[in-house]
Order: sequence, then structure tokens, then C-alpha cells
Amino acid sequence: MRTWLPVLAFTMVFAVESTPYLGADRTSAPLQRIAEAVFGYNACVHWDMIHHIIRKTGHFMGFGIFSLICFRSFWMTWQNVARHLRQLLAYGLAILATFLVAGADEFHQSLLPNRTGQFSDVLLDCCGAATLCFVLFLGMQAVEGLKKARARTSSNLEPAYAGTTA
Repeated sequence: MRTWLPVLAFTMVFAVESTPYLGADRTSAPLQRIAEAVFGYNACVHWDMIHHIIRKTGHFMGFGIFSLICFRSFWMTWQNVARHLRQLLAYGLAILATFLVAGADEFHQSLLPNRTGQFSDVLLDCCGAATLCFVLFLGMQAVEGLKKARARTSSNLEPAYAGTTA
């Protein structure tokens, strides 16, 4: 339960966001008021473009984070699998799960009167998933490299003390 509950919870966030109440026609005005308060009234001359960028960045980051949560769950599920196979499975299935959930989300949106389901959003979501998974991969490789470097350093120090007696 502890392993998969975060995936379920994040999927529920997508379900809530995929309602008629959070479509672009409903979020534009409140976000524009916030932008005007922070940046001034003239900052919103190009509001339609800014709002589009905000929404697409939300897609990219939201589904990217979802893929990391899925990675965590798959990683925890296959603890007894060899490390490289475990990584491959976890990354691949995290991106696949992101594709499936993003596709279901866009399909659901296509059924709503004020929303549109676009395959380009699914592709953007998967790009977010792949990008954040790649960043995680680089981070895991860096941590693994540091562990190996520390192990080499500590093993190089041991022979100097091995033959001495007090």
C-alpha cells in the first residue's frame, strides 16, 4: 500500500484537474489577476501566450513528477531484481504508465464540453516524463559514482594500517 498509494493519489489529482471547472476558460482570469498583481497591469499584454505557456509547463512538470512517483513505486516493487534490469524496468514502466494516464486524461477531456483532448498534450506529458526520468538517472549515476569513489578511497587507506600493531 505504501508503495502504490502515491501513484493513486497523484492520479486522483489529474482526475480533479481534468474537470470542466479547471479548463483554460476558467483558469485564465484568476491567473491573469495574479500576474497583474505581481508584474503590473502592462505585463499581461500578451496574456493568451503567457497563459498557454503556464498550462503547457504544468502538463510537462505535472506528468514528469508523476513519472518519478511511478519510478519510485516500480523501483520498490522489484527490490530483488538485478540493479541494471531493475532500473530499465522502473524507467520504462514509469514512462509507459505516464503515457497511459496522460492518454486517458486527454480522452476524458475530449468528452467534456469546454475541454479538448489533444494527442500533442500526451506527447508533451511523455517528454516531461522522459526528461525528469533522465535527470533522475543522471542523479542516480552521480550518487553511484560517489559511492564507488568513497569505497576506493577507504580501501586504499586500509593497507597502510593493516600491518601496524599498538
